[in-house]
Amino acid sequence: MYAVTHFSVGLMLGQAVGNSYAACALGLASHVVLDAIPHSDYSKIIHGVSDLAAVAAVYCISIRAGMGVCALIGGLAAILPDLEVAIVHLRMARDQLLCKPRLFFPSHSGLVRHGRLPLPWGVATQIATVVMVWVALRSAFM
Repeated sequence: MYAVTHFSVGLMLGQAVGNSYAACALGLASHVVLDAIPHSDYSKIIHGVSDLAAVAAVYCISIRAGMGVCALIGGLAAILPDLEVAIVHLRMARDQLLCKPRLFFPSHSGLVRHGRLPLPWGVATQIATVVMVWVALRSAFM
């Protein structure tokens, strides 16, 4: 999933629980769950830069909307696992490695299945996932 999808879901979960430790745990756990849903990933660095810009935009909007620290912790914890993927991609581009490096996070290492869908369906799945989480949390806490 794109980082903005992980961040948005983690942000909502963190806001819903209102506890920093639970927000961190739910953000990390949500990464595994979201990666299991079939989706599209990008392979070009420019797409990653655009994704990080989208995360920054959502972050700024959430700050202005008054989201608390727990929300931000949940969002940041949700994107943290993708840091290992970004480092591997940047390192491979720099070093031109021939062997595939080992990843450690469960949904990146193969321990938990990582769902795949081609464009545009993989992006539509991510949008639908964010909307469904928002609706579920909104109805649960209203």
